[in-house]
Amino acid sequence: GSGKLKKWMPVLLTAALLCGCGKTGNSSEEVRAHFENLDGFSAHVKILSETDEFTMAFEQDYAYNKEDTDVFAITAPESVASVAGRLSGTDTADFTLQYDDLTLDDARPVRPGLTPADAVFSVIAALKNAEPDETYRETVKGTALTALRYRSAEGNIEKLIWLREDNMQPVCAEFYVDGTREIGIQFTSYQENGG
Repeated sequence: GSGKLKKWMPVLLTAALLCGCGKTGNSSEEVRAHFENLDGFSAHVKILSETDEFTMAFEQDYAYNKEDTDVFAITAPESVASVAGRLSGTDTADFTLQYDDLTLDDARPVRPGLTPADAVFSVIAALKNAEPDETYRETVKGTALTALRYRSAEGNIEKLIWLREDNMQPVCAEFYVDGTREIGIQFTSYQENGG
């Protein structure tokens, strides 16, 4: 009777949820090919930087250009909204920071790829150049996402990147150091320029 159905309902619901997180979706080869062939994109991102010393939220406009340098401009908070930068390189960024008329060439961060200035560059470098340690599918609010997990050779840095399954648009990313989240990125707008 209905008592047996009630008994099995939690098991069925769990099975249905697990099936939604299966191994389908975009393969790592498809993702890498997409971003290797992408000529460029423009995006607006929100970045949350969380360290032992402070937590700060940033917003920036970012433009990726496959054949030239990437550029970004911080748009919030107001106290640093005049900071802009140019990034180039393959896996780690060489970049120039600019604040009003002051330019700082070769501004290498202490921890490359883990700062608000080069976090988006780090996402794109991983998508284009690295083999993820794990790829899986998630559904969030009815949207199918491909999730990619990258671990550093030392194992202490982990990058999680979520892409829309239908068009490989970046949705968000999180960077962890020794198990603690230090960078969170949300792509609030994204437009590809060909590829």
